[in-house]
Amino acid sequence: MTGIPDFTISKLTVIDGQPNTRGNRLLASFNLNMPITAVTGCVLIEKAEGIVAAYGPTGKTPGGHKASANITDPVLARAVTRRAAVIYGAFTGREMSDE
Repeated sequence: MTGIPDFTISKLTVIDGQPNTRGNRLLASFNLNMPITAVTGCVLIEKAEGIVAAYGPTGKTPGGHKASANITDPVLARAVTRRAAVIYGAFTGREMSDE
């Protein structure tokens, strides 16, 4: 990918979950909107090391098969993480690091 495509983040909901057994925390859920698609149910995770990362949604079909959406371009993934972290910070007053 040569540049970051236009995107917006909408409906960010602060969750501030408790750490799981690996020490990762679910901070928020949000929708990722791009001109060609929209991905609902993305999440912002704070890893045990204190670094945040955004991920696409994961789940199961009615038949029990795994389903997920991934951001495969690392530049776009970082841009989405940074934008979601800024919005999360505006809502909570917490500054988050993605590196």
